[in-house]
Amino acid sequence: MITMTKLTKTLVSATALCGVMTLASLSPALTGGAGQAYAATDKEDRKFEDRKTRRTPALSEKIYKVLGKAQEQADVENYPAALQILEEDLGSKVDKLNSYERAQYYNFKGFLYYSQEDYPNALKAYENVLRQENLPAAMEDTTVYTMAQLYFIQEDYKKSIEMMNRWMEYQPNPTAQPLVLLGQAYYSLGTIEGVSKAEAVRNFKKGIPYILQAIQLYEDAEKEPKENWYLLLRVMYFEMQDYQKVVDILEILVNKWPKKEYWLQLAGMYGEMASDEKDEKKRLALEKKQLATYETAYRQGFLQKSSELVNMSQLYLYHETPYWASVVLDKGLKDGMIEETEKNYENLAQARINAQDMRPALAPLKKAAEMSEDGELYRKLGQVYMQLDEYENAAKYLGLALKKGGLKRPDKAAVYQAMCYFNLGQLDKAREAFEVAAKDKRTRKEARRWIRALAKEQRRLDQIKEFLG
Repeated sequence: MITMTKLTKTLVSATALCGVMTLASLSPALTGGAGQAYAATDKEDRKFEDRKTRRTPALSEKIYKVLGKAQEQADVENYPAALQILEEDLGSKVDKLNSYERAQYYNFKGFLYYSQEDYPNALKAYENVLRQENLPAAMEDTTVYTMAQLYFIQEDYKKSIEMMNRWMEYQPNPTAQPLVLLGQAYYSLGTIEGVSKAEAVRNFKKGIPYILQAIQLYEDAEKEPKENWYLLLRVMYFEMQDYQKVVDILEILVNKWPKKEYWLQLAGMYGEMASDEKDEKKRLALEKKQLATYETAYRQGFLQKSSELVNMSQLYLYHETPYWASVVLDKGLKDGMIEETEKNYENLAQARINAQDMRPALAPLKKAAEMSEDGELYRKLGQVYMQLDEYENAAKYLGLALKKGGLKRPDKAAVYQAMCYFNLGQLDKAREAFEVAAKDKRTRKEARRWIRALAKEQRRLDQIKEFLG
């Protein structure tokens, strides 16, 4: 799950700090200027006029001094002492303060609680800020925005969204970060336990436009959008099974931040889409993209795991380029990056066989056969030797295959061994091998024909020998 908790805490901290006074002069918090970074532009409509015409009471010098005294403790991060000053000097008199003084009192308390990571009490304090009459519009905006972030930290995403929507109502031109926060809140709401698939998708659809808007704002300002924003889009599109959009995002990621994980995810998505594609032409195009993407990752040195390199070789085999499959496997085994297993040696041998490179296939095939629990790979090794016309070695390994056992067709292995002995002129051994094959009804007729033929050949050879003798 993509998380933005650290980013959110940073935003909360920055916003809350704007609401703390300094002794040098009246701070934005005391003048209602804390939210000016987010304040709406003037519009001639009722809701904006109402906010513009609010009359804020004055802040008395006595209250200013108390807040300044507490601020001194906050500056040295002695938050409990700052809170104690507020409570001792103002806590019992809060009802006697005017609305703006109460707002400043609760605003400062909210900041102090937040600084101590006491988020529930921070939220209660900020709720009290919003209850005050004639609250300066900028201070209201800042408080609402801060609460939205705090609710997010508390994983109360519905309340976070509610507060963000309230804040957005007066922000015709919001910056990117609030938009991302809102998009993240909708995403998180869709991933909480117990949420149905349909409801999750509805939340993702609501969140995506905010992330896209944030990205557009950055691009318009010729700034680089944040990597995490694309990651958030990627996961939402994936959960919605909009795989083309996932690919679009991953293509951006590999271009801007060419990390291994993005290359492999992109290759995986091409493969996923290819498996679902009914149109043959489109399917082949996607499969080629998958190979090219995985190959790019390989050539950049991103494939370090044994499974990744084996997958690369399998893709080459699938696309009928066995030579390159063998290159990947051979290098990986020599470098110690691919595990020395029976299957991996067999794959290397098969890649070389498919590439018609028979002799180099012998060594890995022999290693695989030695590791195997049955004789199938010895049978295969014997057949490769037969193709190389090396009948002595072929007969040897076919014999090992029969001895080791576990063959799917031991009769066939016996026939191959008999043929090797025949080509070597060892007719007695050939007959013995055919007799083994004849025990299987699937090969009985063929084996008996050969046995009769061998008998005739043996008589012919004996006659020649007698004649020459």
